[in-house]
Amino acid sequence: MTRVRRLTVLICALCSAFAVAAATPDDEQNAEMTKALHRNLLRSFALDKDLKIDPELRTAAGDISAAHVARIDQLFPAWLAEERQLQTQASAGKAPRANELFFAVWARLLNELALWQIEPGDADYERATLAVLQSSPRVCDVAGEDLYGDFATRIARIQAMPAAQRAAALATERRLLSRWGQAREVAAWPDPLPQDAGAQWRKRAATAGERPVPALSPALASAILADKKSFGDLYPQLKCALQQWWLQVSLQQGATPAAALNAFRYGTLINAIDRFADFYDQPPADGKPALAGLPVYPSAAARFMATGVTTMRARLDAAGKPVQATVTARKITVPGIRGVRPVAFENIFDAAAVKYALGGFRYDRPRGAEPFAFKLEWNLSDEPAVNQTKQGSQ
Repeated sequence: MTRVRRLTVLICALCSAFAVAAATPDDEQNAEMTKALHRNLLRSFALDKDLKIDPELRTAAGDISAAHVARIDQLFPAWLAEERQLQTQASAGKAPRANELFFAVWARLLNELALWQIEPGDADYERATLAVLQSSPRVCDVAGEDLYGDFATRIARIQAMPAAQRAAALATERRLLSRWGQAREVAAWPDPLPQDAGAQWRKRAATAGERPVPALSPALASAILADKKSFGDLYPQLKCALQQWWLQVSLQQGATPAAALNAFRYGTLINAIDRFADFYDQPPADGKPALAGLPVYPSAAARFMATGVTTMRARLDAAGKPVQATVTARKITVPGIRGVRPVAFENIFDAAAVKYALGGFRYDRPRGAEPFAFKLEWNLSDEPAVNQTKQGSQ
């Protein structure tokens, strides 16, 4: 509840400020937006006073975060000017609306956070990170705001490294942060997602009478096996712990260190739907359900004007009932994000797509165990939220 209230105050304050600023010259409006962007950036680089790290590491990390925030603060005016120009050109010279301008640049900031979380470091950094995730069971217990622990989680992992490795790890952090604002490629989403791969493996192991090695922690076992909680219902610390468990199991099953680390990073990524779904996707005030057979367009996606296509893989049982559905590919477009993948938003339709595939979609494919693929197109026109395009069996 605390997270939702804080976010509600933030969103309402932003909209109120921009409503006033909309009638002022561009430079005053830019100043209001820059302040709001700064506040959001600062939250993701805060180190909670209760975060258990050595004083020397806290000082060094604080210096890194302060320098980075100062550098990105200098980029915000240029980002706003660039976006204002592009939106003006796209609307035949009409000035962009303040909220659309701000949310486009905010999307760009959120995406820089996501790219940074996914991008690997040098070989020594990767080896040290892998060793920590394999040997430090409490590395996921990070004090602070769950939805803004981007920097704190990385520093907590460095704290778990041997003292002799920390200086090199911090130097790598500086190099990775220096790439903000630059076009770069990052590895693709793992398929299946690590939480799904782990669930499938646990099911196979249970059927074969095997015991998972390493075993789930008592807290994870209670949440997943006893309480039957889905991955989405877990607390962030337990989500991280589950990803850490799967990293170790997947390595035992033959995954490469690079693949295991990539899966862990995507599995623990704080993306746009994580940050905003609790605020935007509230039940409608009138209590009316969505139109039958159509998925609900995620409100966070609509707020950031995200559109695109998700490719689905589904499997039916002998009776034609869908028993499994996963997203296998994503092609998403978000205003404000250009030249790089919109990683922070690429899974913004995943939950709605899977829910649709398991329920509302009327399949006319042959029944049986063989999966088949189809595409869902998400758009913001007056047409239905999703246009379905079928593909052959895969």
